[in-house]
Amino acid sequence: MGRIILVLLSDIDEDILEVLKQSLQQTFGRQVDVRSEIQSLDYAYDPEREQYKSPRMLSRLRRLKKGADDKILGVVDVDLYSPGFEFVFGEADIASSIATVSFHRLNPERYGLRPNAKLLGERAVKEAVHELGHLYQLGHCPNPKCVMHFSTSLKDTDVKGASFCAECQQRLGKKSAQL
Repeated sequence: MGRIILVLLSDIDEDILEVLKQSLQQTFGRQVDVRSEIQSLDYAYDPEREQYKSPRMLSRLRRLKKGADDKILGVVDVDLYSPGFEFVFGEADIASSIATVSFHRLNPERYGLRPNAKLLGERAVKEAVHELGHLYQLGHCPNPKCVMHFSTSLKDTDVKGASFCAECQQRLGKKSAQL
């Protein structure tokens, strides 16, 4: 059975990282390993947009060694975008079992609010579970409470839950049985 490998591409708060790790282990029933690959992200920076290009990070993450059934989730705290989108909370490359997730737009402080580690942790878990759900072959769900619902705004992320709806859970169970 494959692992989930969290690859830290920027500094991430230890407490939020632990919440994320425990939640992913519980949700997917897989071992979660953490690797620190912090280095310059200049290769992904777009000075015109003042954001980082998620597909470039995905490309760099493909170079990491992993087992055939492992899933890699690159975790950053910078503003990500992907062509065609103003920003993304994360992005998945299903074929290579690699995804990214960014905490940048999930952080209440970004919007002039007080620090709230609990809220940031909840949002981070939702977006990480969502991207990993894609790596387990789940698509977007029309149920706004399902973690697989597509978030176009922070409000969408706050409305959806951190777990799969019954239909997505059933699909995930079928996919897991095939793995």
